[in-house]
Amino acid sequence: MSAFKIDKDIRRLLITYTLVNMLLLLIIFGALLGGYVAVTAKAGEKAVQNDAGAYASVLKQYTLDEILKMCKGDAVSVELGNPSYMFGVYSMRGDNTYEFHSKFSFLNVNEPKIGGKSDTFERQSIGGYEFVTYTTPVKDSAGAYIKVFAPVDFLTESERMVKIYSIPFVIAFVVLCAVVSLLLGFIEIRPIAENYYKQKNFINDMSHEIRTPLAIIKGNLENIKQFPDSKISQVGDSIAECLGEVDYMSNMSSGLLSIVRGGNKSVKRETLLSEAVSEAVENAADLASMSNKSLIACIDNCDIAVDKEKIKQLMDVLIENSLKYTDEGDRIDVKLKNTKEGCALIISDTGIGVAKNELELIFDRFYRGENVGDKQGTGLGLAIAKTVVESMNGTIKAMHNVPKGLEIVVTLKRG
Repeated sequence: MSAFKIDKDIRRLLITYTLVNMLLLLIIFGALLGGYVAVTAKAGEKAVQNDAGAYASVLKQYTLDEILKMCKGDAVSVELGNPSYMFGVYSMRGDNTYEFHSKFSFLNVNEPKIGGKSDTFERQSIGGYEFVTYTTPVKDSAGAYIKVFAPVDFLTESERMVKIYSIPFVIAFVVLCAVVSLLLGFIEIRPIAENYYKQKNFINDMSHEIRTPLAIIKGNLENIKQFPDSKISQVGDSIAECLGEVDYMSNMSSGLLSIVRGGNKSVKRETLLSEAVSEAVENAADLASMSNKSLIACIDNCDIAVDKEKIKQLMDVLIENSLKYTDEGDRIDVKLKNTKEGCALIISDTGIGVAKNELELIFDRFYRGENVGDKQGTGLGLAIAKTVVESMNGTIKAMHNVPKGLEIVVTLKRG
């Protein structure tokens, strides 16, 4: 995202993506955390129920009289297991009232209601404490029920502590979610934003650059209009200037469209880099010869697979640029060399070159060196070359050619 600023439209899209990502992460996290708490609590309560059931099964081996003796403290030998569990016995009367007996003073003081269905577990609050209770009939005694009381305050406290300690964890996770969501949002909108800014820049550049040509065309046509009876020979220079400006706008629009499209072509034809470069040099040889300039090629065999159309476009731009800014008798060298990581394509000339402070600027759109003089051009050639190279994940840079001229180095990696 550092390649462009974020304007209002992209910011709105980024916020939308970020919020959607954050919502999805929070839903997933909430489901996992809630599931963990629920499973943990359920497992703890299930363990208590199993122990309470085992406690009750021991008591069910005894008759009502024997259990009442236990409640009165009379000697009855019984191993009940968990010493923190308590029990009591309910004896129903004919008028639907009952008597409660227990050897535990806590239960006698609070007299818990019988409640609950037989052979089921329930939660019950007694004397300010939480219990899991289990009610089951006494053996061979109609209307008499044993009730086991298993304290579960530790479960309630555990759930409370989980909630308390979850708060800072949840806050930290929400912050982390926000950061991750923002990063994901940047990643997701990057291709959208890049296309958006390419189109926006294309429109801005076009609107800016066509003003001068249009003004020239309009001025010439208005001059021609003032003399309707003029012959073609009399206004030929004005017409030629108009046509020249039309050609300029056509070349400029084609160049900008190539940059916006990222050097992509609709049909991709793969070939070896060395073959594509050789073919491009052969095509340019006649043009160099007609300009009375030397085009010398030294091409190593390079097995990198490339898009033939992209290499053709790149070579056309670089060789045309060298031909334009060299004089008769000058030399243009094309070299393709193998490197440790891939291949290096070097196009050097003995032309006018550029100043040291312009070596990076020449790849900017519409930038033209201070020494180009009256040579025609749109300032888009090297910008197009940079776009094509970057679309192949390569690099391009400019250097001084010794003793004079310019050297363009393109590096492409294998794989």
